[in-house]
Amino acid sequence: MDESGNGNPSQPLIVGAVELGEDAEDIEERIKDLHKRLVARRSLTGFGSFENFRKDGFHSSNDPTEISVPFRELMRNTFFRAYMVVTDRTSFPSNTESELIEFMYVKLLSDLLIRHRHEPNFLCYIEQSEEMTSIIRRLPDAVVRGAQKKAGRDTSLPQPDISMVTKRDYMSTAIIDYVMADVSRWLQKDRTDNPKDYAYRAFREVEPSISMLYSFELGRISSRKDPLH
Repeated sequence: MDESGNGNPSQPLIVGAVELGEDAEDIEERIKDLHKRLVARRSLTGFGSFENFRKDGFHSSNDPTEISVPFRELMRNTFFRAYMVVTDRTSFPSNTESELIEFMYVKLLSDLLIRHRHEPNFLCYIEQSEEMTSIIRRLPDAVVRGAQKKAGRDTSLPQPDISMVTKRDYMSTAIIDYVMADVSRWLQKDRTDNPKDYAYRAFREVEPSISMLYSFELGRISSRKDPLH
């Protein structure tokens, strides 16, 4: 999981999760292998964002084209499901950004916990950030309470196992980072449907993998059961 738009009031605030399923370890190895091969490219040595990539791994806002293109190609050939909640902040005028981010994490994780209520385990990695340090300790109990409130107190739920990781520790988190970047760009273009606009084409590229995109202001924007296209 990760968040996007924090610290940037002009951008939508998004909290997102990527679900990889049983082949999660294989996908992680493929991403690490791609990182290793790209790091070996001498032509980019000394380029600032490439040095960040070498140290920290994939990141949509920093990666040069030579990095982002092969990573997007890997995403195209990878089965994953993306879940996102988004707000333009107008529905929460009195909340601090930290409070809002915590609320959004609880909302999304509660829904995912209900979705996986028949599973023995619920393992979640959240990208490490200063903001999440104080939030993450409260998440497991808050998520269970949120899920029970929605599904009923008698609903059997797995205990969420939530931990923070860096992008280098678990590179698969970069998938949701890239998806959220495309969604954010499209939302900032007023959900354009003009194929001449890159924001629209990029959104169309990731939309088949979006299981749920929900806005607190607009309601459900897209889902696997009710896609836009």
